[in-house]
Amino acid sequence: MTARIVALRNRSGRRLLGMLDEPATRKDCGLAALLVSPGVKTRVGPHRLYRKLAPAFLSRGVPVLRLDLEGFGDSEGAPGAERLEDIYRSVECGRHVGDVACALDWLEAELGLRRVIVGGLCGAAITGLHSAARDRRVAALYAIGFPVTLHGAPERPAPSSGELRSRREVYRRKLFEPAAWLRFLSLKSDFGLMLRVLRGRAAPPEQGATPDLNPAVVPGFAALFAADRRALLIFGERDRLRFEYEEKFAQPHAAALGRYGRRLEVAVVARTNHVLGDPAAVAEAMRITGAWLDHHFMAISPFAPDLASCQRTAATA
Repeated sequence: MTARIVALRNRSGRRLLGMLDEPATRKDCGLAALLVSPGVKTRVGPHRLYRKLAPAFLSRGVPVLRLDLEGFGDSEGAPGAERLEDIYRSVECGRHVGDVACALDWLEAELGLRRVIVGGLCGAAITGLHSAARDRRVAALYAIGFPVTLHGAPERPAPSSGELRSRREVYRRKLFEPAAWLRFLSLKSDFGLMLRVLRGRAAPPEQGATPDLNPAVVPGFAALFAADRRALLIFGERDRLRFEYEEKFAQPHAAALGRYGRRLEVAVVARTNHVLGDPAAVAEAMRITGAWLDHHFMAISPFAPDLASCQRTAATA
């Protein structure tokens, strides 16, 4: 594998910095992966997540470009707002689609690649969906912790029934973990969160349209799948965004999603959070990613792992 710094200009003339990792041998599939900065994080990702996931692509001969979007990391520009929730909302509304298009231009001009898997964690995932709806060079969406709602509501909504059930199950598990009791007795636990979960009442089921659902999500997936492209969504079991996805998008739109078949695949990694913050979770995400790549983009051997088996393992681990 070789690595080199990439510098390109976006449509506003600002310099964007990235890192291109190239495999020792590139496959004939003509494919690259573009992982963009998530939210207000850099191209490395929280806890170096992108660097840890890159080998799933590189080992299959797929180059990986990790890019800082305008206003973040080493790239020029400003975030575009002062309040964090306003920054998030601007990303969720597609602020960085032009940056992605310029990165796709660079990959096409420099490497001759016109099929690119685009995405990353959270804000990078929704940026990938916005880009897929506008640019056919996006061969697939690769999303970890995909957000379906918009920031900026006057107050955070009550937790869903699924989120409450999940958090209570986590606390039941921790009753039998000595390390959890040590953390509790040393007053390091989040007692406020515990109290909210134990007292919490679930938000009532949504009737009709979901008010805070990002209006780009439904048409974005429709545009992606209409061109017979693919999407992999990975969630941590404890990620609040997993429950928002299921209860505000997947369940209300189950009939339409069912028609997409294997073009949309969703996997849940057991006992982990939004950023897959432990080695076992990252290893499972890599395994799921590899199975998905093998199934849809690589020449598959009879011994290639099956994504469905990865999902079952993740859900029951």
